[in-house]
Amino acid sequence: MSKIYLVLYNVLIIFALPLIAILFLFSKKYRKELFYKISERFACYDPSRLDSKKKTVWIHCASLGEVCAVESILDSLRNDYFIVLTTLTKSGREYAAKLKKADFLALLPLDIYLITKRAFDIIEPDLFILVETELWASMLYTAAKRNVAIMVINSRISKKSFDRYKCLRFFWKKFIGLINVIIARSEEDSDRFKYLTEEKTAIFVSGNIKYDRNFTSDVRRKNFFLKETDFVFTAGSTRGSEEAVIVDAYIKVGRNFKIFLAPRHLVRIYEIAKLVGDKSLKYSLFSENDFTGDFILVDVFGKLQNIYSVSDVCYVGGSLVDKGGQNPIEPAAYGKPVLFGKYMNNFKSEAENFVKNNGAFIVKDSDDLANKIKGFMANSFLLKRIGENALKTVYDQKGAVSFTLTKIKEILDAK
Repeated sequence: MSKIYLVLYNVLIIFALPLIAILFLFSKKYRKELFYKISERFACYDPSRLDSKKKTVWIHCASLGEVCAVESILDSLRNDYFIVLTTLTKSGREYAAKLKKADFLALLPLDIYLITKRAFDIIEPDLFILVETELWASMLYTAAKRNVAIMVINSRISKKSFDRYKCLRFFWKKFIGLINVIIARSEEDSDRFKYLTEEKTAIFVSGNIKYDRNFTSDVRRKNFFLKETDFVFTAGSTRGSEEAVIVDAYIKVGRNFKIFLAPRHLVRIYEIAKLVGDKSLKYSLFSENDFTGDFILVDVFGKLQNIYSVSDVCYVGGSLVDKGGQNPIEPAAYGKPVLFGKYMNNFKSEAENFVKNNGAFIVKDSDDLANKIKGFMANSFLLKRIGENALKTVYDQKGAVSFTLTKIKEILDAK
């Protein structure tokens, strides 16, 4: 039955590819992804670069965020094993290339059986690790057919995704059930995977490995031409109508502080610039090294961590609109009070932890956001205490990486 489902799945993908290519071609957001290192999408890898006498661990990450999350795992494995790292996105691959923590780096091949078979024939992994919810039917089937151990680490399934998987459970249980070990971020995620796998897979709960990242920054305020007396608010990974809420809150507070505004998708920068300009506010572009505006619009990748580190208060985007929210651990790890909206489904347990420990607050609208900012501006003791609570929450949740590495090595030692 699995073979029949696999054939149907592959036929659907093959017929969908031209439509997907057209959509990418006409999309500002994805156009650059279409032809970027396209040969790697067809598993056209150089076999000579994969010749190693060590056991091979193939780790797949969707994008930049997942690559950041596994940095410490890469550090711990790279001396003893040959590491292959694949990513789904251009930004993830470019960031991984800068890290130089993998022995071989490529884009994930198209999830078509003949292509995934070619990839596994060349790479010959001993262990195939998927990060978070990167579930691909052909990849799972190919790995299992070759007796390659399969793990999913830091795994999560949002309610929306779980509802979709449930609707297609008759299909996905054939492939998710091929996974040997799943390490979930929370009990809720674990229960969802147990349902989908019919409890045929070994499932553990580790917490979120993103708590274990080494959050350090040698950036100082002077690098961004900020004064120590400036009150700095950063809104990271904003989406949809959130920028309008932030602009309104800025006006309601009285315009007497600095805002770094980093949209999730950089193609929206000029749309946001117009929004700011229409309110008679000045803005500067981060890429132009100009920090004189009321708003500094972050139009480059890879700077948000440094900006969080010099901020006073941080807002995590994708949460006032129904987009699932972004990672609240990142600003909290720098000891910053964190604000976010009610839509934190992608980081539900993390958001609940920070709120419970008084290191973060939920905001509802521009009035609520403005009042929270005013409160922090007026009370330096409150600002310090909430930031310390956020940082303590991060430290209290560490340990997922150690647990995950133990399970990885158990599987490899048994090979």
